[in-house]
Amino acid sequence: MNSAREIKQLQKAKSKAQKNDNLREEATICNQLGELLSRSGDYEAAIGEHTQELSLSEVLNDVIGRAVAHRKIGECYAEMGNIKAALEHQRLHLDLARSVRDHAEEQRALATIGRTYLFRYESDQSRNSLEQAEDAFLKSLGIVEDRLKGTVSVQEVSEMKARLFLNLGLVCDHLGETKRCNDFIRRSSLHCGEESAAGGSLPCKL
Repeated sequence: MNSAREIKQLQKAKSKAQKNDNLREEATICNQLGELLSRSGDYEAAIGEHTQELSLSEVLNDVIGRAVAHRKIGECYAEMGNIKAALEHQRLHLDLARSVRDHAEEQRALATIGRTYLFRYESDQSRNSLEQAEDAFLKSLGIVEDRLKGTVSVQEVSEMKARLFLNLGLVCDHLGETKRCNDFIRRSSLHCGEESAAGGSLPCKL
């Protein structure tokens, strides 16, 4: 199914949810529409959908729904190059995840913040951006290692670690820390191997 057709179908489903006063269904569709519009490069429209998702989640008192909406809005702003707005929404995502002790979502928030600082480094070339990215990735890694065991699958943990080690390797590469860079890349590859053996995708390629 092409994107334009899928968007039309989702818009039709959204109108039906609105007529039926089904706020939760409407919020879910806003999330799906936002993701599809973002993949199509229409970030302004995607932000509009996720902003609606945020409002609906507030009415529903859905804390994680609000957190996810902030993350999606932040990701759109990052793609548009508005790093300040991106980080504002991503920090709200982090705060909401922590408020309900959702460690998986907290880990995701920190990893997203780290990637955004890497985006910022591409334009400002500052050591501060790299240090902020490293701090966020290390905190995210700490949650994966200390708080997620038994709550998510071994495969998911391996995938999370592979991505974080790869990102830490990129940070160290930019910092000129060759030894640490090589160590993180090696550790990422090891977890990629575990993921591959489990029959999953290879996160190192992401």
